[in-house]
Amino acid sequence: MEIGFIFSLIFAILVAVFALKNADSVMIDFFFAKVQVSQAIVIFVSAALGAVIVTILGLVRQLKLTLKIKEQVRKIKKLEEEKTLLESRIEEIISEKDLKLETDSEVSNKENEIEKINSEENNDKNEIIDNE
Repeated sequence: MEIGFIFSLIFAILVAVFALKNADSVMIDFFFAKVQVSQAIVIFVSAALGAVIVTILGLVRQLKLTLKIKEQVRKIKKLEEEKTLLESRIEEIISEKDLKLETDSEVSNKENEIEKINSEENNDKNEIIDNE
């Protein structure tokens, strides 16, 4: 059993015993009338109203917490979607950078090949000139 339920039962038993020990009649003065009732009934009604008020306040608190949890879940979902979009954008940027590096590397290789060919041509020309 839940410990709160056990404490509630013990408290209810104590209130019942207290009310029965104090069963004398008392005069209750409302704003509009005076009533003579048993003190036990006043104690029981007061305890019951207190329990109802505590239950209502607990439900209101629980409702607020539930709404806050739903709001936080929505925020988490939105942030996860944003994170996914940013991760995909990072991957795009990295792939673009890699593509640029590959392109730069290819251009550099082509330039080296051209320089090599030019160098060979110059060497060939120099040999022809030397031979003449």
